[in-house]
Amino acid sequence: MLKIETRDFGTIEVDEKNVYDFPNGLYAFEEDKKFALLSPLGEDVFPMWLQSLDDPSLCFIVFNPLLIDGGFTVTLADNERSLLGLKPDDDCAALVIAKVPADYKHTTVNMKSPIVINKALRKAVQVILPMDYPFRMPVYETREVS
Repeated sequence: MLKIETRDFGTIEVDEKNVYDFPNGLYAFEEDKKFALLSPLGEDVFPMWLQSLDDPSLCFIVFNPLLIDGGFTVTLADNERSLLGLKPDDDCAALVIAKVPADYKHTTVNMKSPIVINKALRKAVQVILPMDYPFRMPVYETREVS
């Protein structure tokens, strides 16, 4: 267990299996290389918190993009796969960063620039997808089903 300072929960202990190395940091936060993925609502229950270990004031709310768009897919360039340590048949998971306003019902997520993680090696990288995904997709908006 690792004791960390958090923005929202004070000092807590986290299992090191929930700490990820971001070799390139996140966009606009390139100096922050270590983040803990926190599940305060229960194991693997979203939303989750992505807490910087380098800067306790830096924390992001994240969602599983498949819960928002079941057809969401990630295409990685060779250099991104290499940063993650992924072999050709390895699986990865994705997270999307949320923007949560005062009225949480207007929360949006950045589907264009997900965080891709290799759980086995505990590495993560933020990418910009070539597909036409929105930077601000509503989370709680009712969508029509066709």
